[in-house]
Order: sequence, then C-alpha cells, then structure tokens
Amino acid sequence: MQRHALVLAAVLALAAPAGAQDWKGTGRLEGRVLDPDGKPVPDAVVKLALPARGGGGTSLKTDKKGRWAIGGVAAGTWNIDVEASGFTAKKVSATLAGEADRVPPIEVKLERAAAQGPPPEVVAALHAGDDAYKAGRYADARAEYEKLLGLRPDLAKPLHMQIARCYGQEGNVAKELEHLQPLLDADPTDQSLRLLMAQEALKGGLLDRGQELLRGVDDATVKDPNIYFNIAALLLNQQKAEAAVPYLSRAVALDPSFVDGYFQRGLANLQLGKIAEARADLQKVVELAPDSPQAATAKKGLEQLK
Repeated sequence: MQRHALVLAAVLALAAPAGAQDWKGTGRLEGRVLDPDGKPVPDAVVKLALPARGGGGTSLKTDKKGRWAIGGVAAGTWNIDVEASGFTAKKVSATLAGEADRVPPIEVKLERAAAQGPPPEVVAALHAGDDAYKAGRYADARAEYEKLLGLRPDLAKPLHMQIARCYGQEGNVAKELEHLQPLLDADPTDQSLRLLMAQEALKGGLLDRGQELLRGVDDATVKDPNIYFNIAALLLNQQKAEAAVPYLSRAVALDPSFVDGYFQRGLANLQLGKIAEARADLQKVVELAPDSPQAATAKKGLEQLK
C-alpha cells in the first residue's frame, strides 16, 4: 500500500493544473444567442466576467449563426451578460469546474424589447442594482433587486435568480438556495435549475443538500456526459472520490469515448485503493487518445503500477 500511495502522489502531481492569477487560463466556453422564435441573433454582445478573479473578463460578439466561443479562460463561475439591439438584455452564469472541463454550449434565448420603456422608478432600481453588483456591493445590489421585485412581481423569476447570484458571490450558499427553491417548487421538472442548485450546493460544501438535489434528477433527461463529469469534479474537489465515481461512470456510459471521464475515474479509483479498476481506466485513456496529455500521465501511472 505504501508503494501505491507513492504512485498516487506522483500521478496526482502530474495531473494537477497550474493556478491562474487572473481570468485567463486554458479552459473554453461557447454558446449561442437566439431570438424568441429560435432564430440566431448575430452581432449580440456577450460580456464575460469572473468575479472570483477580481471581476476580470472580456467581451465578444456572436457570428451570423448567433454563435460565440472563447478559449484561454480560467475555471470558476462566470457571469455572462448578453445584449442585442431590439432585445432585452439577459444575465446567465456558467460554472467551469476545471480548466480541462468541457462545458455544454450555453444557449441564451432573448426576449424582444417592449415598445414602451418601463417606469422610471423601475429603471432606476435596475440600474442601481446592476451598478452595485458590478462594483461588488452585493448587499446593496440585493436591496435594489428586492425593491424592484416589489415594483414588478411579474419579473419574480429573473429577480430571484439575480438575488441568488448575489448571495452566491458572497459565499452564502444557503441563502442562494433559499431564493432558488421557490422557482424549483414552481416547476419541479426544471432539470437545469435542479442541476444548478445541486452544483452550487456541492461547490459550497453542502454535500447532503447537493446529493439530495441530485437524487431528484431524471437521468433519462441527461444527454450530455459533461453534466455528470462536472458534478464529479465538484465532489472530487470536496475529497469525495467514492461519491464521484458513480457520476464518472454515468458520463462514460453516455459517451464511451469520453477520455476525461476515464482519466478522472482512474485517478479517483487510485485514491480509493482500487488498483485493478484504476489500471483499466488508465489503459482505456491510452487506447482512446494515445497522444493526449492525459495519456502521457496515464502511461507513467501504468508503468508504476506494473
């Protein structure tokens, strides 16, 4: 077992990513902007910010098919603001758990802007909330969004989402989930919201709550292996390798060629002392992608496990 522990330390050291000092890294995000009819919106402005790294970020425009993509970004929860002429701006967020993760394309559907502008007090509250949020004054931002909620109860869903986002940036995951729960109660079939809440709970260390939410996920609706992979990554970050392995297994079941899934499951099995399982996963990595960085690490691990 001492020899296996030394092997584990060597393999994990080789696999560990270097820490970034700002929003730049080696990850990738992409998405598409659509109008209410599902048609692409070209030249929409997509602003990306990473508050955890000081609020740094960048902006870009969609192409004629409404698509955008950016590489060289760091891991973390990205705030994404989308604006386009003739449409109401929309705010979403996406979590890149690790720079090697593959996040599904982020689809944003914009609503057409109303012909008549909202009342001045509504505009004032919205601007005050957005300005406070951008300045990192999340408590002030929440107060303005709550004021706006009283003025426009018809905007309850996006405002609760924005209030939850404020709590998330403050690290108050319990209050974040408290504001998201009524939205889930209103639509228990909203799998995207349930998965978001589960991932936020896991990221905040609320493991029981996160796993409770995950138990409500309908696996038949999950088609993208990256969803399971990112959940596993959050569990691995919490040193919960045993809990992560089933999600990595689901990821590779959805996509038998998913190299990252086999690689991380191999490392997790090493942590658990399951040498035969780890060896099988690392061999699969070499078989599927012999020239990849993961394969180079896997080969070194396999040599030590002989």
